[in-house]
Amino acid sequence: MHASQVITGGSHSTGSPGTECGNCEAPLHDGFTLCHQCTTPLEEDLRAVAGVWEDIMVSGSRLDVGAPSVGGSGGHAGSREPANLDALDKAQTLRVILGGWKSQLPTVGPFGEPPVIAKWLLTQIPFIRKMEWAATLKEELREALNDCRYATDRSAERVSLGECWNEIGGLPCGGTMMSIVGGKIAKCRLCGATDGSRERQRWLISEAWHVQAFLPDIARWLTTSGHARIDIKKARNWVNAGKLEPDACDVDTRRELYTPAAVIAAYRETPTGRREQLANAA
Repeated sequence: MHASQVITGGSHSTGSPGTECGNCEAPLHDGFTLCHQCTTPLEEDLRAVAGVWEDIMVSGSRLDVGAPSVGGSGGHAGSREPANLDALDKAQTLRVILGGWKSQLPTVGPFGEPPVIAKWLLTQIPFIRKMEWAATLKEELREALNDCRYATDRSAERVSLGECWNEIGGLPCGGTMMSIVGGKIAKCRLCGATDGSRERQRWLISEAWHVQAFLPDIARWLTTSGHARIDIKKARNWVNAGKLEPDACDVDTRRELYTPAAVIAAYRETPTGRREQLANAA
């Protein structure tokens, strides 16, 4: 959070009636600016602050000397600096973001380090959802947490995003691209090459265009990869209306299976999907 945002944020202004979610543009009830679906990851990130803060403080003080670094191969006490300045810088950013947005709430919050403030902000979620800056808080907090995770010397939860496309000496690298959960950057564990996480997710889904999976999973994949914002309730309505048909049935669970290709095809027949196609063709 920048200082100018704190100053110009207004006197605790709230969203206007009939607004859309500031993050996903879903329609909202009067006075709200963040939908329930987007509030959930914000709450999860606030709960994660304590653990991330502990890790970044340990790394900043070099108390975990010898632990493997993110994107590195570890080190020994004699080969490292006495402090991880990058980790301390990312920690300060997290501190400023949480403290700055805390000051924008009408209720006076506690003084203390990020874990204390994050715990208090969790109790203020009903009020935060009505603030015009709620979506910005969600975005800035996620980015700050990811920066801390990359800077820390401890492991963060990661996802595999396929093979590395980089070539070394004319030969394929053969490494695996990894990203922390919610991260924007994927990094090869072998050669260190980087790529955008969303681009990698798009590629993985396109490679699995006709793979069968449960509808909620496909909706989540398509949404997080940026292909389309698929609301699971609307997707189920497409099924009930006969606009989306299952591809098969899972024998063990007796649940219907669909494909990303079929879900996207149904989405493109909706008014929103048609508008997106026209916009992309322009």
